[in-house]
Amino acid sequence: MERNVSSLAIVLHSQRYGQLNRRLKLLTVDFGIIDVLSYGAQKSLKSVKAEVFTDGQFFLYYNPVKKDYTLKDVTVLATHDELRESLHPTYAALFFCELLLRVHGGESTDEYRLLSQALDHLSSMPQKTDLVIIQFVHQLSDLVGLRADFSRCPICDRPYGSNEVVSFSTSLLAHCCEACASLDADLLLPPGARRYLEVTSSMGFEQSLQVPLSDAATLRIKRYLLRYAQMIGQGVLKTLASPILWEASST
Repeated sequence: MERNVSSLAIVLHSQRYGQLNRRLKLLTVDFGIIDVLSYGAQKSLKSVKAEVFTDGQFFLYYNPVKKDYTLKDVTVLATHDELRESLHPTYAALFFCELLLRVHGGESTDEYRLLSQALDHLSSMPQKTDLVIIQFVHQLSDLVGLRADFSRCPICDRPYGSNEVVSFSTSLLAHCCEACASLDADLLLPPGARRYLEVTSSMGFEQSLQVPLSDAATLRIKRYLLRYAQMIGQGVLKTLASPILWEASST
């Protein structure tokens, strides 16, 4: 592997490393999710800085002996600083990054594109934060191969009734009919919510945000998908420990 490499990437996480440095986690198009050292980023004005949510072309040095990456430079495409102006968009963006770190399945190019679009929309349309959350989780489930058919049960293959409330299989991590549901599963998908998710399944991110949805339905579907995210994340998500994302966005 070449020592000087570059890739489109987004900063998912940043933490202090030593006195002056930062250790970054990047979602890259070319190398998946990688750890990158940013030397001097803690204090030096001359050092290259890349905050969480920064989207850009990252220029790295790869040490084949230590098998680690060092940040040399970055051409910033978007800082997404605007989303930090409100609490809900900020938490939503942190949630996206945390969930990706949990469920990253190797589809780096598509995951990068999805996160880039989601952060762009949070920055430009903070009033649609709840819809962005819905579509991010909805589309990510498809990228990692977990999204099931919304018209029939994935276990018994029975078509759902038009007014049927759909249950959940914890072993399959997908919705299913009541007869095939796990005994401990209480995650229920009402028919209206199921139709919305089915309709937007074939849409692009921006188009899906234009589909009319009442405030009550938006909150109900968002909470369903946040609980779903907890299941596919297979552990406690720090961003969902707070009540902030469970409430309706007030932006």
